[in-house]
Amino acid sequence: MSKEKQIKKKSSAVAYESIYSKMLPLFFIVISLLIIILPLQKSVNSARAVLSYIFVPQLRAAHSAAQYLKGVTDSVDDLISAAAQNNDLKEEIAALKIENAQVNVLRAENERISNIINISPQLKWHGVWAKVAYREPSRFSTLIVDKGANDGVGLRAPVIGADGGLVGLVGKVVEVGPKTAKILLSSDEDFFAAAFLSDTRIEGLAAGNGRGGLNIKYIPLEAPVKEGEKVYTSASSAIFPDGILIGEIKETDTARSSSDAAASTFLMPSIKPAIDPGRIKEVLILMPMDSPIETIKGGKK
Repeated sequence: MSKEKQIKKKSSAVAYESIYSKMLPLFFIVISLLIIILPLQKSVNSARAVLSYIFVPQLRAAHSAAQYLKGVTDSVDDLISAAAQNNDLKEEIAALKIENAQVNVLRAENERISNIINISPQLKWHGVWAKVAYREPSRFSTLIVDKGANDGVGLRAPVIGADGGLVGLVGKVVEVGPKTAKILLSSDEDFFAAAFLSDTRIEGLAAGNGRGGLNIKYIPLEAPVKEGEKVYTSASSAIFPDGILIGEIKETDTARSSSDAAASTFLMPSIKPAIDPGRIKEVLILMPMDSPIETIKGGKK
């Protein structure tokens, strides 16, 4: 029985709460209407004053809080909008920087191609143009290009390049794959080519010194070698055609090792290469004169 009584009490309490929640608003409405309708007597005015004193400040505070929150909301919206616009502008700036970099790359490539097009008709040699694909970090005296046996590239083929309107020797092919080839640069210690001096026509042997340049060996001591004199490949070379510019004389009195047997009987001037291999992007791999492959610009027939 006690449980039933407790259940009845809870039900009654819930019923009373429901009645109170419905009646209280109605009660306040009736009181407000009576205060408004009643004559302006002293007691009524006092009651109005008391109610105004109680409720009006809260209403004003609530209104002020609502206005403040509205302003805060507007400020937050403005900040969010400004942040979104800032992110959009950053993305646009980044995209413009990328486009500008691409334009600069394309402009430089167009200049190189224009130089190649202008130089190609003047060349008396023919071959296949190849792009430098890779530079070996462990050996700065070799290059990998994107043409190989499939394109007619042969082992020991001479390689020339163009830089700033100047055409000169780059090196020779030492390895050939189906689609790539390795080029040994003229500055490597394993590079040799028969060469001659432009003014005196004296011949010697151009050899890489492993320090970014070459020396021309077996030049007679009495030869009038001058700084700035051009050095070209000689017709007596077994690999290179006659007249490819190797570079120019940099120093006429080059220090030599005491172990060099020719040091006491020959000059060994140093040569500054005509082509800087670190700057070139394309090379021309020469073909034999009886090769059916015609000069190719940009790697296309």
